[in-house]
Amino acid sequence: MTAPSSPRTHPRKGVRVLRIVIGTVMAVLILAGVAAVTFMHAFGPRDGESIAHQRVDAAARSLQHRVAHPGAGVDAQTLAATRFSGVPGATVEPYGWRGTTSGPDGARVDIRIRVSVQPQASRALFQPGVAGGSAQACFRFHVREGRASYRSITCPAHLPTTTPTPAVSSSATPAPSPSP
Repeated sequence: MTAPSSPRTHPRKGVRVLRIVIGTVMAVLILAGVAAVTFMHAFGPRDGESIAHQRVDAAARSLQHRVAHPGAGVDAQTLAATRFSGVPGATVEPYGWRGTTSGPDGARVDIRIRVSVQPQASRALFQPGVAGGSAQACFRFHVREGRASYRSITCPAHLPTTTPTPAVSSSATPAPSPSP
């Protein structure tokens, strides 16, 4: 004769199966959540603000290379009028200047750089769009014969409305910028 099966065997087996099913469902939900967040981050719109800040920094580096070899005795106003413009995708506004490149302190030019990034929708599957954004920063450039440096400064609340004009003296004409 066989012994009747114990009533406790079935509930233990049922609880074990239930735990496995619940664990599997929870693991699948967690993985799906991680995949969704990763997908949204990788293929969602890029931040226009951070792109604009990167472009402001790139414009400042470009200007540093442009003004690195101004020539002897060039005054800061001439530098501001002739070398601090024409940066693609950025608005450069010189608002303060003093000195000359041959002076003991060199020429100093304060500028504001502004960049706007227009929003762009995604044009293809898995291609991220770009959210709109803008950035601005102010920099102080120190220019001496043969070298230039810059540092970030706090932008004034209101920029002066003066516009730099190049000096009329032929000795103040800056040397041509070297081609990259």
